[in-house]
Amino acid sequence: MSPRANPPEPVEPLRPFAVEVVDGFTHYLRPGTGAGRPPVLLLNGCALPAAGWLPVIEALPGQDVLALDRPGFADTAWDKRLPDLASEVAAVQRIIDGPGRGRRAILVAHSMAAFRAEALARLRPDLVAGLVLVDPSLEDYRDPGTAARLARARGLNVTLSLLGHARLRRLVARAAHRGFREQMISPGRLDPDIFRDPYARPEVLRSALAEWLSYRLQGSQLSALRTRTGAVRTPTSAIFAQPGPTRRHLRLLAAHLGVHDPTMLDDSGHLVMLDRPDAIAAAVDELVL
Repeated sequence: MSPRANPPEPVEPLRPFAVEVVDGFTHYLRPGTGAGRPPVLLLNGCALPAAGWLPVIEALPGQDVLALDRPGFADTAWDKRLPDLASEVAAVQRIIDGPGRGRRAILVAHSMAAFRAEALARLRPDLVAGLVLVDPSLEDYRDPGTAARLARARGLNVTLSLLGHARLRRLVARAAHRGFREQMISPGRLDPDIFRDPYARPEVLRSALAEWLSYRLQGSQLSALRTRTGAVRTPTSAIFAQPGPTRRHLRLLAAHLGVHDPTMLDDSGHLVMLDRPDAIAAAVDELVL
């Protein structure tokens, strides 16, 4: 495990940040003003880039903030594997335990990233000062599902090889951009340089598809972990966007994370970091105070 000698140039919005690449994950560090506040680690939802957190980073001027791009984003190579929960948690642990850090962090986890945030809080509570779950994925799967089984077989490489065709990539990139716009109340805030152009690159699409195919696998691995570990005692808050959580989601949130009174936003879609970055910043501040 060693940083790449020449890390890639970050996309323009993240250019002022310190950049490091470890095991294919691109880390961006924006130092705060110190004052003993814990660092905030922003964990992207499925197929999302680190630059999508910029409004939240700007709303947290007093804290060290870490964001990361998965292998395949930020001009790195996709690591040619289907993510699993153990490897995802190990990557987050390495970030928190990195040289010059060693402080407990507040994890802000969007969507599918809630799986790895909860898992780390169960396995290494000493590394986690708090959890802020942003429109989180909440599942109780008991098996990895058909998509994950097929992806782990030879079909993964066949499917991903199709993304080498430029025309198909352009079509997928346009579809992804439309999909992101539909997940917002204020789609005018969607920066096309961040949420459209990168998805025309084959490595980004392959990484994104592999992560999506691993959704049920990681969900089932978290369910198994829950049976082996005790209750999560890390201070936790949750934010839900429109159309809001189901009763099952609320039941799982209470049973596994002890959250009984989540914040409900009626003016945000799934991409809360763009629609309501202030709500995320407020949840972080509550944990700090």
